[in-house]
Amino acid sequence: MFDTLIFFLFFYLLLISIIGFGFLFQNIFYGAIINYNDQKVIYTGFYGLFLLTFVSILTSLFFPHNFTHNLLLHFFGISSFLIIKVKEKKKYLKTIFFISIFTILAILISKTHDDFSYYHLPFTKYLTEHKVIFGMGNISHGYKLLSSLFFLNSTFYLPYIEYFAFHFSSIYFLIFFNYFLFKEIFSKVNHEITKYLYLFALVFFNLSFNRISEYGTDKIGQLLIVLLIIKIFQLTCFEKKKINLNSILLIIPLMAFCLTLKTYFLPYILIGLTLFFLNGKISKDLKIIFFSKSFLIFISTLIIYFVHHFISTGCIISPISMTCFGDNFNWAYDKEHYERLSNWLEQWSKAGAGPNFRVEDPSIYIQNFNWVPRWFEYYFMGKVKDQLLILLVIFSVIFILFKKFKIRLKRSSITKEFLFFYLLILLIFLAWFTNHPQLRYGGYSISFLIISIPLALLFNNFEDKNSFKKKFKFLTILVIVIFNLKNIHRINAEVQRTDHYKYDNFPFFAIPEKEYDFEKTSSGLVVYKTDGHCWNTPSPCVQSLGELGLKTMKKNGYFFFINNQK
Repeated sequence: MFDTLIFFLFFYLLLISIIGFGFLFQNIFYGAIINYNDQKVIYTGFYGLFLLTFVSILTSLFFPHNFTHNLLLHFFGISSFLIIKVKEKKKYLKTIFFISIFTILAILISKTHDDFSYYHLPFTKYLTEHKVIFGMGNISHGYKLLSSLFFLNSTFYLPYIEYFAFHFSSIYFLIFFNYFLFKEIFSKVNHEITKYLYLFALVFFNLSFNRISEYGTDKIGQLLIVLLIIKIFQLTCFEKKKINLNSILLIIPLMAFCLTLKTYFLPYILIGLTLFFLNGKISKDLKIIFFSKSFLIFISTLIIYFVHHFISTGCIISPISMTCFGDNFNWAYDKEHYERLSNWLEQWSKAGAGPNFRVEDPSIYIQNFNWVPRWFEYYFMGKVKDQLLILLVIFSVIFILFKKFKIRLKRSSITKEFLFFYLLILLIFLAWFTNHPQLRYGGYSISFLIISIPLALLFNNFEDKNSFKKKFKFLTILVIVIFNLKNIHRINAEVQRTDHYKYDNFPFFAIPEKEYDFEKTSSGLVVYKTDGHCWNTPSPCVQSLGELGLKTMKKNGYFFFINNQK
């Protein structure tokens, strides 16, 4: 009972700290007193997560994120929450609290993500025990696949709860995602098409993303990118005359946040540019934007994040080989290595590889569309088909609840801006499908957008039923009930597990005990070795009990892993 109380106490203290950082971010970058009824408030929670992440990727260059670092950080966040003036702060906090109550069951997990033991936990734990070490990509592929989520999670390493708060960030994103949607759905200024897009997103992502253990580093970014793309769609296609400089400045930092969560969101920059291409007035303000605080934090975030890529791998963006400079450094792999890694990831995403199989000729398999038949049989007919069925049911239920089977004559919403925007969506979908057609690699978000936008346009041509609020209330209750029933069923199943994921330490997730050895290198760096996944083995950890096979050196206070292949 005591553990459960402490578990939830930490969850809400960290939530308050994140909101405090959100208030601080808005106060610094956009000034004025924040108002609950102001447009800025929909971004507050995400700003808090972003600012914490920015601080984390910056300070990890110089300090480990140990108890002292993180206690000071969150003391500052909670102090900001208490001190910064916000109009109707209690009303905002009350709404966030209610949303958290209805999603809190999802945080009780015994089984973590499949990659958690492989590199999510070891990478995050490394950040809590060391400042950056050059060449970490030499000891495991996981250190070549960076996400700023690991840096954010490392700030949740606190006394008593330790690394059992590393999955809290998934629920925080879901809470702020739902808050954003509720505010936008009931906004009086939003166009009906975007209102239904927000409604589709609310139902689909809460029902599809109900298992926190499946979030990993992929689903979190897709929640945020969907909100930002719908918001940009709203501004460019329906609020062109009302769009102002401030609307763009509010979005810019969060676009940087998405890119650091997963670099496969890079193509979405094209959509962000529509704010400039489709509005002459904004184009004239480019100079103001480029010298704004928002753009400064955008550039600073990406620079520091890609510096971390370089420190770990020798690449600016790993594993894109054209950005790799390992040929010039003895602590990094060369371009050919990352070309092979990139091809392997593409092969895997196109259903050409799995735990127990490999296609015979990978280089031929991934070319052109040779992979489509197998991908369709082994991936589409399983994972993709299920998600499409969920979407179909959602669209049907929303139509029956909110629309009459009576067409109304309306002026067409298919403007040149609409067509241009949707063309970009199609191009991003094509890039996703031809390169990494897995839902986890951005597929949920782009598939949702490419299907939902034309359907929202179709919905706009049918008459509305009365009592929107009443029907929305019913739909929300239905989503909450389904979300929680699925999690109650999952928790019950996890309590009864007898494998290494059994719930022995409720409410803390299972972490199998690992035996490990260690080796102190000539540079003074202690390297830990274990058989298989590292789990919570001290860092840096290599997944082999044999000879280390790597040299290390220390220069200017930083450790380096030397690539022995050179």
